Amino acid sequence: MRNVLIPTDFTVQSLQLVQKALDALDHQPTNIILFHAFDISMQSPELLGSSRRLPYAEALTDEFRNGCRRLKTTYGKFLKEVNIRHMYGSTVAVFRNFIDANDIDLIICPNDFVFSKVTESSVNPEKMFRKSGTPVVHPVIRKTTFVQPESEPLAQTMAVLIR
Repeated sequence: MRNVLIPTDFTVQSLQLVQKALDALDHQPTNIILFHAFDISMQSPELLGSSRRLPYAEALTDEFRNGCRRLKTTYGKFLKEVNIRHMYGSTVAVFRNFIDANDIDLIICPNDFVFSKVTESSVNPEKMFRKSGTPVVHPVIRKTTFVQPESEPLAQTMAVLIR
């Protein structure tokens, strides 16, 4: 079972990366963790424990929730769970603790990833991803092997970039 972390801005477009990742992982049993980081503000009521509201509550739309349900329906055989997780902090040390606590095996973050803030306290996770020590896959690639007929016994491997 793979635990794969994918950054999200809680838009349906960000869920397309989940589809590409599942296809590239050759439909291995997978748990997806949709991730967003928030900076800790010293005036933040979360520090006092008085806030029970999620920092991304306003960004979490019915359209996004339905998109997550569609993924579970479409990829139900091998997509075991889709979880939304957030983290308070912007340091690599805090992110490594998050990685360990969630048993993350792989981070998917394409080269053309564009960070979108959900709130003023949203943190761009790319630097934390690079320095975490966890494998980061930038282009989502799936390898397909084509075997030539017996008249031409050469096998060719072709990498297909999924966009």
